[in-house]
Amino acid sequence: MAAGETKSIELFRVAGVQIEIDYSWLVIFLLVLWSLSAGYFPQAYPGQRTLDYWIVGLVATLFFFGSVLLHELSHAAMANRLGENVDRITLFIFGGMAHLSGEPKSADSELKIASVGPLTSLALALAFWLVSTAIGPVPSLWTAVFRYLAFINLALALFNLLPGFPLDGGRLLRALLWKRWGDLRRATARAAQWGSRIGWGLIGLGALEIFGGALVGGLWLIFIGLFLRSAAASGYQGMVIERTLEHFRVSDIMTPEPVTLSPETSVGEAVEQYFLRFGYGGFPVVSDGRVLGVLSLSHVRHCQPQERAHKKVRDIMLALGPGLEIAPQASALAAMLKMNEANSGRLVVVDGGKMVGLITRTGLARIIQVQAQLAADADVAEASGT
Repeated sequence: MAAGETKSIELFRVAGVQIEIDYSWLVIFLLVLWSLSAGYFPQAYPGQRTLDYWIVGLVATLFFFGSVLLHELSHAAMANRLGENVDRITLFIFGGMAHLSGEPKSADSELKIASVGPLTSLALALAFWLVSTAIGPVPSLWTAVFRYLAFINLALALFNLLPGFPLDGGRLLRALLWKRWGDLRRATARAAQWGSRIGWGLIGLGALEIFGGALVGGLWLIFIGLFLRSAAASGYQGMVIERTLEHFRVSDIMTPEPVTLSPETSVGEAVEQYFLRFGYGGFPVVSDGRVLGVLSLSHVRHCQPQERAHKKVRDIMLALGPGLEIAPQASALAAMLKMNEANSGRLVVVDGGKMVGLITRTGLARIIQVQAQLAADADVAEASGT
């Protein structure tokens, strides 16, 4: 599954991959623990001590999330083996996500990366089932634990094989269509449509569950359906953005000879004479032909109004460093990723140690918007057969 970027807690590293949990993961961890310890195991094997139920419930919950982690680690290991960089995995309320640095380079890579996750879950289901049978013929709480783990891994594999992007099955569908059509954008659009339809199906199934009296299960299906529809749309948009920007150089989009600020200008004067006059979101700060940093509107907003008359631009600017510089021959996609990493809306374009321009998130967005409109026109033409 995929998810949007949120703050998370870093745990440990496995084979160079950072493992982290989103704060939402804590909610589902407690819900699974409670449902197993206070619901499933007491109903399946009544008559045991309450403490025993909570012990096996905790073990089953930890093994369940360990299984999800192994599922995602298999994606990461395959991707890294194929040269598709994955440096972190996030567990969140709807499962987990291996963060690829970009779209796969080929349909064959996508097929291999997508297929290994469900295969890992199926292997885990078989392993847990064999453990449950090896415990002994007499049913016990521990037999129930490993049978539950076998079932949940089988369910995880089958659910992920649904042919809706960004589920693994949707990625497999996209890879097959990509091989057939030779067009990643078109293949992603079709797989995302299926993802949206499956999302609607889960929402409808959840509504039926609620009408049938299963309120919690129905609400959960509705939430998963809504999430899947949102993830399908954002996944397609992310692919379009990436494919659009990787074809442009920074030099194609940058603003040459941008308006600059002096570090000795007061913040109040910068607001009146620059931000309000030009309407830009930020300016390079230059002294004697040397770029010292960048001043953006967000820096000004963090400066109290009563302090703006005596504070200087140099006091609140973001000092220039490698994170705020980019070469003119770099791709626009690299610029966007660097902006996100630096949490900055602009980068100084430097060539031979000298500033030759400024590239902004607004400029990138303009290119993306134009390309999206052209792609939409192409989709309309294709649908009408013209």
